[in-house]
This record gives sequence, C-alpha cells and structure tokens, in this order.
Amino acid sequence: MTSIDQVVVINDFASASRGGATVIALEAVRLYRRLGYPVTYICGDAPTSRLSDMGVAQVTLGSDALLDLPARHALMQGLHNPAAERMVADWIRDNDTHGTVYHLNNWSQILSPSIFRALRGVEDRLIVTCHDFFNICPNGGFTHFPSATPCQHRSLSAQCLASQCDRISSARKYWRALRHMRLNSVARFAENRATFTFLHDRMLEKFASSGFRAPNRIAIPNPAQAWTEERVAAERNEGFLFVGRLGHDKGADLAIKAAVAAGQKITLIGSGQLGTTEARRSKYARVIGWQDREGIAEIARQCRAIIVPSRVTEPFGLVILEAAMSGLPVILASHAYLADDAVRLGFARTFNIDRFDKLANLMGGLATDDELVESMSRAGFADAHSLCHTPDSWIGAFIDIFEEKLQQSGRVREPALRQSFA
Repeated sequence: MTSIDQVVVINDFASASRGGATVIALEAVRLYRRLGYPVTYICGDAPTSRLSDMGVAQVTLGSDALLDLPARHALMQGLHNPAAERMVADWIRDNDTHGTVYHLNNWSQILSPSIFRALRGVEDRLIVTCHDFFNICPNGGFTHFPSATPCQHRSLSAQCLASQCDRISSARKYWRALRHMRLNSVARFAENRATFTFLHDRMLEKFASSGFRAPNRIAIPNPAQAWTEERVAAERNEGFLFVGRLGHDKGADLAIKAAVAAGQKITLIGSGQLGTTEARRSKYARVIGWQDREGIAEIARQCRAIIVPSRVTEPFGLVILEAAMSGLPVILASHAYLADDAVRLGFARTFNIDRFDKLANLMGGLATDDELVESMSRAGFADAHSLCHTPDSWIGAFIDIFEEKLQQSGRVREPALRQSFA
C-alpha cells in the first residue's frame, strides 16, 4: 500500500555515458518502474530510447552541457538557466498531485541553480541526492586541481575565494564562486524542506563541517552489483583496467603514465578529452570507449586489477565496489571515502594522489605477486558487498523517505495499490 502517485526524477543528462551520477539516476528510474510507479524523467539534454522502453515519460530541454556551449552562453546559462526553470515549473503546474514525489540528482552541468527555485513549492516532497560536492563547494570536488590535493577550506571563506583551485583558470574559479552564491540564495539550504541524501557518512560529515545547514540529511550508500557472478581469477591475468570518464579530474592521465612507468598494459573504458591524446603517446594504453555491463565484464575477466586514481574526492566510487565484488583487486587514491574500508577488508591498496611513483610501484608489485592478487581478489569477492546497498534495499530507503514526507506534509490521500513489474 502506498500514497505515492508518481515519481519525477530530475537530472542534467539522460545518457549513461555521461558518468556515474547519471548511471545511478537511471538505475533509480528502473527500480521505481519495477515497483510499478509511474515515472517522469526531466533532464537537460535529449530523450533516450532506454527510458521510452521502460514506459517512462520524458521532458527534455535539448541542451548541450556547459562545457560544450560557447563561452558567453555557458557563463550566463550556468548562473541561471531560465528555460530549465520554466520546464520544471510548467510540468509541476500542469501535472503535480498531492502524491507526486520528486528526486533531484545533478543540476550543475545544464539545469543550473535555478532548478531549486522551480522546485520550491514541492520541497516537502523532494529528495536531493548529492552525488558530488556542488551543493557546498564551488568547484564541486573540494580539490585544489593545479596541485591535485584535497582542499580543506570552508566554502566561500576568504581562504576559499583566494585559492586558485580551478583546473582551467582563476576567472572560472570566480565565476563558480559567484554561481555558488546564487545557489545559496536560491536554494535557501538552511530552511529547505527537502531531504538531502549523501553517498557516505564521511560525505555527510564533510558537508556539515563546511557549513551545509539543510535540516533533513541522511547517508544512503549507492547500490552496487558485481560485473561478474563468478570471481575473476585475477591472479592468472595480466594488465590493468580503468573505467570512467577520461578526464583530468578522474586521473585517466595518471593511470596511463603509471602504466608506462611500471611497464604494464592498461585498458581504459570510457570517453573524454584525454582518451585520444594520452593513448596515442603510449603503446601500453588501449582506449575502447564506453561499454555496457556485459562489455565491461568481458574485459574485466582478463585484467589483474583496477586503477581508480581520481584527483577529486570520490564520495562513493561505484566502480570500486563493482570491480571488487567481481574479484578485481583495487588501487585507489587514499582520499577516496571508501579507501579506509577497502583496505580494512583487504581488497585494496592506496596511494597519495601526489605520489605518482607510489602508484607505479603498486602496479609493478601487483603485476608479479600472484599470491597477494589472489588474496585481494577473494577478499573483495567475499566482503565488498558489505559497503553498499543492494538495488532493492537502496530504492526501498528512498520510498520510505517519500512515504514519511507525505505523511508529515499532511497530504496523504487514499492509498493506491502498487503494481509490481517483472
């Protein structure tokens, strides 16, 4: 029995190739549909057949990401995207019911802070999942990108504003600071009635210590599923794996350079600005573009370990657990929030992001130590699942929050039957 009429999922993108946050948003849609809820997907780019095949209504803006727009247009749209605000506000005006609930994911690459103003009237039925740090940090990563080191400054403090942390230019840093000021003004976090969810307890703590004052906050780890049902016998394999966006922030260049230094081959699954240029310089690297889960699994079965060298703080790192649960040992940056747990459970080794030599040494060591690789492989296959939700328990946590919010809002109507989809 449920009081939910329909679920509205909002995100910058509709294509899974846009990264982990969109993958998770689409997984939420799939699970909401499996439970029988009508779902509308509102996004900044274009509709997809994948969502149509699930019977999902799509409302799309047809826009490119900010980085793909002319600079002047991107500067203005990033601060305030009036088309995105109208799109969401119009849908709410025409379709909202007392039992409609809303799930906002990413907004920073198309939709802009204005999305919070469009959602103001339905905050008491809204969940905001924080996949990254853009709701508290101007550059979204709590990272000083030129030095590739974590940032400890309080958001918009004098130290923050003086820090030239942007990966491109000081001008973009100041623009992002201006955008963050607008975000704080529009979203009114301290009085916002939405429930904000975080991917890890340490992420929630980081938001709180940095001045995030939204009253409703909870950590809900992402769901993760192994790429393979049988353990990858990594100790029998050669070569390393990287899965993710091929950008500076994700450390794809570090993975390639370390492979070269260690004399090891590496396969990179993904796309991005570094893919072609870096791979062309090295006989050790092979870039094969985005793959579905079956494609990733086929390649993972041939690899010895996965490298996760992200320069930004990974609040969850889906591929870390997907790989470990499949039996691939993991080498990851020590500032990832899963790093301590992964080392404790025995399936990972870590390195400081500014110690490129340590990453190369770890790769070289795992390349020759079959006993260690097998031990790490078995540890991840057996225990990595303890660090994440199952899909069912994850979506159930959101449903519970929505039901509670509807009860608290005093808007509960006669319950409707929830049909189960195969």
